Amino acid sequence: MDYGTYYFTNIATVTVFTVCMSLLAWYNRRVKGMSWFAGGIIAGLLKLIFQGLEGKLPPVCSGMLGNELYLISFLMQFMGLHWFVLRKPVRLRWPLILVGILLAIYTVMYLEKVPYGGNLVNIPFVMVCGASAWMLFQHGHRPFVVVSRVTAIVLCVEMCVAGFRAVLTNQHYMRPWETVSARSDLYWMYSLALMSFLATFMVMCDLWFLVTELNWELVQQARTDSLTGALNRRAMEEMHWIGAALDKPYDHSLCMMMIDIDHFKQLNDTRGHAAGDCALQAFTRQVKTMLRSQDLLVRTGGDEFTILLPDTPFADGLKAAERVRQAIDTLEIPFETGVIRLTVSVGIAQFDLKKGGWEGMVRRSDAALYEAKQLGRNRVASCMPESS
Repeated sequence: MDYGTYYFTNIATVTVFTVCMSLLAWYNRRVKGMSWFAGGIIAGLLKLIFQGLEGKLPPVCSGMLGNELYLISFLMQFMGLHWFVLRKPVRLRWPLILVGILLAIYTVMYLEKVPYGGNLVNIPFVMVCGASAWMLFQHGHRPFVVVSRVTAIVLCVEMCVAGFRAVLTNQHYMRPWETVSARSDLYWMYSLALMSFLATFMVMCDLWFLVTELNWELVQQARTDSLTGALNRRAMEEMHWIGAALDKPYDHSLCMMMIDIDHFKQLNDTRGHAAGDCALQAFTRQVKTMLRSQDLLVRTGGDEFTILLPDTPFADGLKAAERVRQAIDTLEIPFETGVIRLTVSVGIAQFDLKKGGWEGMVRRSDAALYEAKQLGRNRVASCMPESS
């Protein structure tokens, strides 16, 4: 393999990737993971430029800085992956501090020409690849399951190739300032080419993460009510699969609450639609604070909401409905023309295969809601399940 040809094609490809990733990160600044990815590929491009000019630049630039930039680029890659799959800052600062210390020691060893100093970059690089792959396998949940698994596999292969190159370095190139002679070593060159090939795969995976993120945002927007942030009717219709999943005899673990804000039209007519919007938003915020992580709040109409309570016995669902009613009854909503007060009527039913499954539960919840209105509003009515 001719090193000049390899270098030219590799740097041309990485330059294109760097420009594209940087532009995508700029236009999607809210996706912080892309900023880390872009920073990582910029560091990788600088590393490639320095190492490609090995023999023409001082060894401190082509060798030492190039190796340090390579490790830094993968640390930034790790930070980007961490953002996508965990969505929280890295709390363990000591690994980053340790890497900084290792790089400082590596700099001193390189300048003092101490053999085997390259291990201070090679070994952490292998460890970063392994940590990234482990994180993706452990935490790559929906909607990033597939891309996380593929990326983790690529990282595992990179870890193996980097480990091979670390062994090769210790055996034949323990003096990192003399690795220019490695260009005639087929093992060195082909493993280097394989690392470049895998780096291209990683760029594709980075873009895959971005596409998945943007697609997930569109899906969430299509399923979410823009005013209140609750799920919308379309999402409710998609949830029909829950009924199918629960279609088995004697399964009574799902409760449905239908809620109607009492005299909401009167509020709109007397105090304006801005007051109505404020009331809906306050109602949604209050109810969300009372729900578990698995519970679902859906806005099914103008002032109509539905709450799904999975894994909830009917007695517990009835208590939850009463807590919601009481919380809204005591809620005071600040508004420019005075405090807004609301009451709600609630109808609750439970999934029962013998009573029509999902569709039957919807009908019975609606009937219970109608009963609550007929009885004077600001109350909970229920369609009691049959005793087993």
